Amino acid sequence: SAVSAGFVSSTAAIATYGLEVREGRAKPGANAGAGLLTCVATMLQLLVVAAAVQPAWLALLWGPCLAGAVVAGLWGGWLVQRGASEAAASPEVPGPQEDAPAEDRMFSLRGAALVAVLLTGIQAAVHGARLWLGDAGLVAGTMLAALFELHSAMAAVMAQAAPDAAPAPALLRATMLGLVVHGVAKSVTAWVSGGGRYALLLAPGLLVHTGVCVGLLA
Repeated sequence: SAVSAGFVSSTAAIATYGLEVREGRAKPGANAGAGLLTCVATMLQLLVVAAAVQPAWLALLWGPCLAGAVVAGLWGGWLVQRGASEAAASPEVPGPQEDAPAEDRMFSLRGAALVAVLLTGIQAAVHGARLWLGDAGLVAGTMLAALFELHSAMAAVMAQAAPDAAPAPALLRATMLGLVVHGVAKSVTAWVSGGGRYALLLAPGLLVHTGVCVGLLA
């Protein structure tokens, strides 16, 4: 379920798991592992974006993305198992509330429209920054956009490349910096939503799996 949540929004899932920890409804270990497992989807979805926007980049991205996904999967799985053992030893943590109110709808048209506007705006902003400031604007725009949504930022970068061409150095640099900024943003989200213990368990795996991906790209 954590991996599936990552395909919707890894950052939102990490925040949700953090709130559960802060409210005392879950132990930080298992939820930190679940948060890291959402990053498996982040890496796989980046390959899907490349296949849709710039297939020529797949030859460069598949190795680093799969390596990052494997690191996140193994580390996250280990945290979940360890956290489950801790929870079994401390049964005072309550489970899901039986009388919790259910959502009336699983899908919100208004919410989907807002997300579509946000993602379109991100891509337009990155493109505009490059037209205005050149490669420096592309890098700065990508880093700012990656704070909010990685895949839209990466799609905007890929759209700047010539068709069927390997990424230019500026585009590759923007991609790597976007990944780093996104990893740091998730770590901050974990700290804000779930507190220090949750963030300390989650952030190392986040930064290592991001570093593996970026290092192989470099």
